[in-house]
Amino acid sequence: MTLSLQAGDEVILVGAGAMAEEIADLAQQMGVFVRALIEGLDIERAAPDDGTPVLWVDEQGTFRPDLPVLPAIGSPKRSDLVDRLVSEGRLLASLLHPSASISPSAQIGPGCVIFPHVVVGAKAQIGTGTIVNRGALIGHHTHVGDHVFVGPGANVAGKVVIGNRVHVGLASVVRDGVSVEDDAFVGAGAVVVGDVARGTTVVGVPARPMARD
Repeated sequence: MTLSLQAGDEVILVGAGAMAEEIADLAQQMGVFVRALIEGLDIERAAPDDGTPVLWVDEQGTFRPDLPVLPAIGSPKRSDLVDRLVSEGRLLASLLHPSASISPSAQIGPGCVIFPHVVVGAKAQIGTGTIVNRGALIGHHTHVGDHVFVGPGANVAGKVVIGNRVHVGLASVVRDGVSVEDDAFVGAGAVVVGDVARGTTVVGVPARPMARD
């Protein structure tokens, strides 16, 4: 069962960068209290004595172990950190903005952030720890994997399969029936009209694999 944060709830964010600042603002708008941030990628960001403490991952276990965590790192690199926190006993919470239009038949996994004005279509599935940014569209019967980032204004059509740890860039388009495999990167504004192989970066219109030196 997904723990969906409501006004008055408390949470710890996973991450202490720019995306965490955005998600902290979103939580504040919804009346959710961010009590700390957990940093596991850059120890220089750790500041345990600040007003909202930034805890290094190795020291977070004793801070309010009753509180759930919410992924707040834009990069799919967050996956290992989130998985570690869950293995150490933290619960995952989701933050679903009330302006998002989410089909009652859609499934949203734990640890997701759904920003304002997102549309999630019928029978769509969104996996654990995925962030869907402002105004993005997820079509009917589309499956979005774990720890995916869907950028602002992206349009993912119906019956698409998005793998794990995929980045779907700002204002990109993924046409219906396409598969984008694990660890792929879809550049900003790209128009994906065919399948994208694992670990491939595609850019342009139509989207093509980026040339490598």
